Amino acid sequence: MDKNVVKSAHGGEEFDRKYYRRFFKKYSPHEFRKYVNWADGWVRFLDGYLDIKEGCGRTLLELGASLGYFSRIFKDRGFDVWGSDISSYIVKKASVLQKDVRFLKMDIEKVDDIGKKFDYVVAFEVLEHLQDPEKALNNIRKMLKDDGTLIFSTPFPSGRSLSDPTHISVHEEKWWLELGKRLGYKKMKVVYATFLPYLYRISRCFSFGFPVKLNLPYVNSTCFMIFKK
Repeated sequence: MDKNVVKSAHGGEEFDRKYYRRFFKKYSPHEFRKYVNWADGWVRFLDGYLDIKEGCGRTLLELGASLGYFSRIFKDRGFDVWGSDISSYIVKKASVLQKDVRFLKMDIEKVDDIGKKFDYVVAFEVLEHLQDPEKALNNIRKMLKDDGTLIFSTPFPSGRSLSDPTHISVHEEKWWLELGKRLGYKKMKVVYATFLPYLYRISRCFSFGFPVKLNLPYVNSTCFMIFKK
């Protein structure tokens, strides 16, 4: 599939309806909680590198939120959370499931101001789907408070990550670090993480990661980037 076609299709209701069917059958609370279990392991992994255990009213924007499972975790930790996605289809679904989180349709490659500045912006497995991640990172920087932090994860090049036709911007960590420096980010950090597959479906107790980089089938290995403004 042509990468430009994939990019232009994202945000269209018919494309999104088929795309999200891979993950959700009924958009039920039960399905939602399963992915909250998955996200919980990722956030607890990041607890070892960031001061995010308690929100204390700090503001956080999630990009590419889908149903907002990461948003749910941060909301429960006391953050003032906004969730966003390029898909109006999934934003509507998320708004039904989580009435206490504000969700909005947003294309981060085009929007650099929503009338609010954030302590944190998070984007988990999102930037590899973008045609112009440089534009996105520049827009994100404008949305951060002066001491704000961007946290994102993105897969490193591998057979698995490159085989997904929606992954149109997969790069080595050096590429992201050089881009961040050029855009004016400071105190940048890279952390590799590998998470146990499938067991999160049973309980969040089985959702946890290890700070290693693996290139194996069926194993979710990714790269976290932490950029300070």
